[in-house]
Amino acid sequence: MVLSQTPPTSRPLRADARRNREAIVAAADDLFRSDGMALQMEEVAQRAGLGVGTVYRHFPTKEALTVELVQCRTDTVIGRAERTMDACDPATALRRFILDMAAMMSDDVGLRESFQVQVLADNQLDACVYFRQDLHERKMALVRRAQDAGVVRGDLALEDFDALMCGMGQAILAGGNPVLVADVLLEGMHVPRVDAADVAAAAGAADMAGARGAFSAGE
Repeated sequence: MVLSQTPPTSRPLRADARRNREAIVAAADDLFRSDGMALQMEEVAQRAGLGVGTVYRHFPTKEALTVELVQCRTDTVIGRAERTMDACDPATALRRFILDMAAMMSDDVGLRESFQVQVLADNQLDACVYFRQDLHERKMALVRRAQDAGVVRGDLALEDFDALMCGMGQAILAGGNPVLVADVLLEGMHVPRVDAADVAAAAGAADMAGARGAFSAGE
């Protein structure tokens, strides 16, 4: 997962301040992965090897830090959806996306809760509205593309899809097998099965597309 390395300001940080911020975000990401929204600023400081005052200088509130972490995960999901759509036919793209999300949710509490924040627009994270729309548009494109191709039930609204993704996260949290939970969801959506080799090839193509994009961005 690519983490944001610079704060939203036009004034560049000193080298030591930049290193501190990177350490804070990396430590917070680890805790967000295991604890989700329950992470504490004091724990972040301890994990980063910094004083809690330093953490608050970079992120004045827990909400500000959490928004950063949610945005990182939102960007990851958006990138995955775009690469999968570029590399796959509509049925394989939707199946690959849902299987990927199930696998990611299985070991990332923060990602599961990020989906709930995006869908429910939690009042404690109002800043998420700025990038919530981007995720909404990518998911809408993924579902509509599949509906236009006749490979997902036509009465599936985006609100239903969002609710199902939240439900998938909750089922995984309760101990459900991620692959089985995703498969049941796909069956209910009437997404046709595809050959396992095709799904694996699609995942590889999407990963290659992501690698090319990262390489181009670094040029």
